[in-house]
Amino acid sequence: MDEQRQQDPPAGQAWGLPAFLLGFGLYYVVSLLIVGFLPAPDGPRSGARLLVPFVANLLLGLVPWWFSRRRGRGVVVDFGFLPNRRDFSVGLSCGVISVIVGLVISMAVSRIIPPAASPVTSHVDGWLIGFVAFLVIGAPITEELLVRGALWGALAHYGVPRLTVLLLTALVFAFLHLDPSRLASLFAQGVAIGAARMVTGRVGASMVAHATNNLLPGIFTLAGI
Repeated sequence: MDEQRQQDPPAGQAWGLPAFLLGFGLYYVVSLLIVGFLPAPDGPRSGARLLVPFVANLLLGLVPWWFSRRRGRGVVVDFGFLPNRRDFSVGLSCGVISVIVGLVISMAVSRIIPPAASPVTSHVDGWLIGFVAFLVIGAPITEELLVRGALWGALAHYGVPRLTVLLLTALVFAFLHLDPSRLASLFAQGVAIGAARMVTGRVGASMVAHATNNLLPGIFTLAGI
């Protein structure tokens, strides 16, 4: 019983729901504005075009952080933001599982639905390194604060069963990426990443799992694969 209490988020995270809805809504509004004002590149994305889309992604984390600071006790207490030793251990394990599951499902689905093309320059420069850094470090922070932080905390606050919370947040995580060809793999990866949050009760663990999952595409991007 004591272990369960340690894993449960602090009470009073009803504010997590408006934080999630506002962060989610602003993300899509800004994404649409970027798509509307930034013409599609003729070739692979390069330079500032690599990082501009991440402006919207920042809102996913900034909104929950602001709500937690104003209405909660800060992301460290509310979400277990800073990874500890157990977070790294559990997160790495779940992240490796996420990579394997994602690859297997993606290969199976690609035979039916061709993956959406998202060409990125293969020329290694500061912009590309920044892109990969945000992919491996930034996105796991922002997306986990929104999905496994604000939304998870709100659902738990309203008494939604933990397994249901795991599946719902994985589904939101999948739709967040707006890529129908990867929906199944993203959902499975969301379950694996969310398992780290469920086991430890901390977003720090799911951030490590998410970063581990994103490390492989980051390496592929730098290698020009």
